[in-house]
Amino acid sequence: MDARNRRIAEALRSIGADWAVLTSPASVSYATGHDEPAGAGRSPFSGGPAVAIVATDGRAVLVAPDADLDPGAVRAECTHEYPAFALPPGGPGVDGLYLAAASAALGEAGVAGAVALEPATCPDGVRRLLGGLGVTAVDATAALREARAVKTADEIDRLRACAGLTAVGQRAAREAAAPGMTELELFAEVRRALDGAAGRPVALSADLLSGVARTAAVMGGPEARRLEEGDPVICDLVPGLAGYWGDSCLSWTLGPASADYARMYAVARQALDHAARTLRPGITAGAFAEGVLAVIEDAGLSDPIHVGHGIGVTNFEHPRLVPGAPEELRPGMVLMVEPGAYDDRAGGVRLEWMFLVTTDGNEVLSPYDVPWEVSSGRS
Repeated sequence: MDARNRRIAEALRSIGADWAVLTSPASVSYATGHDEPAGAGRSPFSGGPAVAIVATDGRAVLVAPDADLDPGAVRAECTHEYPAFALPPGGPGVDGLYLAAASAALGEAGVAGAVALEPATCPDGVRRLLGGLGVTAVDATAALREARAVKTADEIDRLRACAGLTAVGQRAAREAAAPGMTELELFAEVRRALDGAAGRPVALSADLLSGVARTAAVMGGPEARRLEEGDPVICDLVPGLAGYWGDSCLSWTLGPASADYARMYAVARQALDHAARTLRPGITAGAFAEGVLAVIEDAGLSDPIHVGHGIGVTNFEHPRLVPGAPEELRPGMVLMVEPGAYDDRAGGVRLEWMFLVTTDGNEVLSPYDVPWEVSSGRS
């Protein structure tokens, strides 16, 4: 049994469920390896979200449209596929084909008793099918979120590869950024590098900001703004690879930095170093976040967003690193830590590493350096 399915099985037993019928893209990917097309989301020709049916012994069954299946990636013991694009003439339509495949899968698996669902994503048609089986529904959302928080060995390997991909993107951004080009042109250079490194188009989310006003606003996608001499730059890249996600952020200036910006950068780097020295199992997410924020606030600066978050089959996972968060950090968690400082007069800085919590501390998985002093790009 795959270790991820063992985690799901344990989560089912913890909430008194006999089966799981999972419908969120993240849970389906976690349970079966089936991933939605990069950057496109669920096919408009499919009749509903893919379904993963998981038993308490870890066996998994997948229901998905044939056009989206990658047999080499799917780990399910059985797959019920249906035509998503080339519909059979005179048939029930894609909605009917989807529900027929789901009904067959539920019946063949023998789903009965207490069934764990994800209420936010389970479609009415699947609920009706389960109602016809006389099952009792149990909300699995919290249990599944907790089950995914600690990563398996395979997941850590995949996340390490994602971290490697972020390094490719960050290097491409730094080398390409120059006054006169637009943020969109810079983003295109990053995408070219990532797709080339992955050997396929990758899903990519990004905060790519330049100039004082834009970087001080903390977040935002690339626009048609042209980079200028002296601009601060925030490059936060989030690429997807083989069902998992990387995250990263570096900041620099095009030409010499102002004194205020250099000070903000130094404080953010000190906060990242504090994170590396203090991240360990046993500390709560809240206490860890408070310690990182204290470095920034003691310098008279502010960071209006979270200190960080988990990462895995989605780019934002449990736990969230914010003051007061009660979750205890455990070995095997993979966390993004991204301290920053922002000021309307000087701009914004954000620096980020991917950390693996180990039995006695942590390991930085991001294979790129974060200089101690702000450095300037091409000018």
